[in-house]
Amino acid sequence: MTKLNCSVLAFVLCLVTLVGTAQAREQKSRYVTLAYSDRNVLREFNDNLRLNRSLSYSMRKKNVVTSADEVLAKADIIIEKVQVVLDMFPNKYHIRLVIVPDSSDVARIYKRKYGKRVNHIAYYSLSEKTIYVSADDVSLRVLAHEVGHSVVDFYFKVRPPYNIHELMAQFAEKHVTD
Repeated sequence: MTKLNCSVLAFVLCLVTLVGTAQAREQKSRYVTLAYSDRNVLREFNDNLRLNRSLSYSMRKKNVVTSADEVLAKADIIIEKVQVVLDMFPNKYHIRLVIVPDSSDVARIYKRKYGKRVNHIAYYSLSEKTIYVSADDVSLRVLAHEVGHSVVDFYFKVRPPYNIHELMAQFAEKHVTD
């Protein structure tokens, strides 16, 4: 291979890497791998996810520099609170949190994965260990509910019936937001 061919190949590989990075971004925290398409979606999610007074107090202890840092800190705080509320502390708990612009994106992803039309603003995928959530519609209540599903999923070796799963998620939602 000539130097020119090597240079062209290296340039193309760098370009492909940069394009892939621009399309989706990922960052990790203790409990979460955060995925989002662009900073505007992340910023909107962060603005809409307001913690209550007791959870906000926990944010003071976090080292937050960027919007992504703040979202990861909020997610970790919510997860820890849900675990306390449910009294469930699963080993090796780590989920993916995918932030999409709006509920139509959540519906599109759900349709593609499960073949059903829904009007969810968020959902937890048991098979992927992933929460999909709309940046437009997120709230502490919504995220606490989905985290409740994920904690229950990780905690039990045999998955409880759907109704029990849902009751536990509702319990987490109610007691995290009080």
